[in-house]
Amino acid sequence: MYKKYLLPLALILCLALGLRWLEPLLDGRLGEMIIIILRACLLFGFGLSLNCGKRKRYETWVRKVIISFIFIFFLVWDLGLVMIPELRAIFSSIGISGYIIYLIYIYCGWSFFD
Repeated sequence: MYKKYLLPLALILCLALGLRWLEPLLDGRLGEMIIIILRACLLFGFGLSLNCGKRKRYETWVRKVIISFIFIFFLVWDLGLVMIPELRAIFSSIGISGYIIYLIYIYCGWSFFD
């Protein structure tokens, strides 16, 4: 029961409190980048905590590499280090921005160990 319900709730609480305490301490562009990286890693960890049940444990490393590349791509996109105008137009027409990217982080964490 602890792993299934309390661990994800504890992670949400730690995520909220940690980001709330760090935001005033980190100023400027570097502080904003650190907050984005921490948010992405904590949401990935939250996705991992959702997958605490019986695992299928496929013995494939290719899937994990693809998920890692997707995670890193969206992290770099969220940091603003990759600006491809055509891709930005496609993402905005599909609706991939803001909290949708956060949901992608959680999905990547969940599917990493599925």
